[in-house]
Amino acid sequence: MQLLKTSNGGISWQDITANLKKELAVGEAGFAASGTTIRTLPGGHTWVSSGGSVSNIYYSSNYGKSWKVYPLPILQGESSTGPFSIAFLNKKKGVAVGGNYLKDKENTNNILLTNNGGKTWVKPTLPVGGYRSGVTYITDKMLIATGTSGTDISLDGGMTWKTISQLNLNAVQKAKNGTTVLLTGNSGRIYKLIITP
Repeated sequence: MQLLKTSNGGISWQDITANLKKELAVGEAGFAASGTTIRTLPGGHTWVSSGGSVSNIYYSSNYGKSWKVYPLPILQGESSTGPFSIAFLNKKKGVAVGGNYLKDKENTNNILLTNNGGKTWVKPTLPVGGYRSGVTYITDKMLIATGTSGTDISLDGGMTWKTISQLNLNAVQKAKNGTTVLLTGNSGRIYKLIITP
């Protein structure tokens, strides 16, 4: 897996692939459906998720100088399976969503939660409604996940989820300020979800 790092907003890039000591397994890859299989937080924290034949979390706490690898026990084993989006509220609390994009209504083992930065993962009490390719935190308790078979909301930190739409969408992101949430789909479609207190 090639790793590139920028410190100037993308003007120039440094190849830091040599810092990752573990080679990907045969059939292990990253998914780009929502652009959110890589996440960063201030202070040098970086998470990269992989899927396909095997799923892992690659974590760096020092801007990519060194990496730890944690198994991610989400649905995996086929080229169409694995995590398609990750999100972290802070350096400990995070969520991974995905599944099998060829069977987007199945919701077996397609969402996991972590409270220790990705070292270990647990299943929620009530999962999302199917394959999901985007997830984001709105607050510490509220999350939105979306995918080709619908959009879900959680109001308890990700433990239980409720489907709020069955639109075919791909990605979700909260606005930097306020509580507006943007979701995108095919053919350039953009939807705005306004969260009211």
